[in-house]
Amino acid sequence: MNLMRTFALTAAVTILFLVGSSGIAQTSKTEVTTFQLGNQLTVIPAPEGFEEAASQFESVKELFSRTEVADNDMLSVDLPKADCDKLRAGEAATFKLYTKVSIRKAIRDLDYSSERFAELVATFRKSGAQALDVNGPVVKNAVRQLDKGLSEINKKETTVALSQPVNLGEFDTRPNVYGVILLLTFTSKSGDSEVTTPLVAGLSYVRVKQRLIYVYTYRVYNSAADVAALRDLSKQWLTKILAAN
Repeated sequence: MNLMRTFALTAAVTILFLVGSSGIAQTSKTEVTTFQLGNQLTVIPAPEGFEEAASQFESVKELFSRTEVADNDMLSVDLPKADCDKLRAGEAATFKLYTKVSIRKAIRDLDYSSERFAELVATFRKSGAQALDVNGPVVKNAVRQLDKGLSEINKKETTVALSQPVNLGEFDTRPNVYGVILLLTFTSKSGDSEVTTPLVAGLSYVRVKQRLIYVYTYRVYNSAADVAALRDLSKQWLTKILAAN
């Protein structure tokens, strides 16, 4: 399942940034991010208190783009304003919280009907557990691709390992929205350095202006409060995206 494959790759970027990143080339901040998806102009506002970062910082754009699956286009990456301020100052940001929006290339310009969306949700509910299986072909192929991409970025061999994701349930099932919350542990090893980080992730299908986009929210996990905080952030942001379109 493409969404799960994208998730496995995207999670890795958190670890890259957590180990430090500074001296990032930047461009001016944009208040509104819009994308031409076929004949539709789609608006992706940042969550409250965030800024779109991929358009500001070239290294952010490169890392997220290079770890995106080949089937997808990465549209936007949002970071808390405090992290963007750090990056503008040439400091290392925390990157303990971020969001991302992607779209599948094959359907970027195509209408996605409400009936097709309902079928997608039904399929996820039926076979989502299979797609999440870390021993299954989808996740294994994703990890192999991720190892290759991160090794190229780090310029030395880098390997990753995911724990079996735990599906904490659906958090948003409105018309044109389907979101779940996952909990997992991500380990990245590069040379003698090994970092293990627990993550909580919000993964959502969203239908806007007859286009299907993938909406992701990520937060480093320390306690159950992080799950509640990410769930609230995700739902509020999805509401904001729908209202903007």
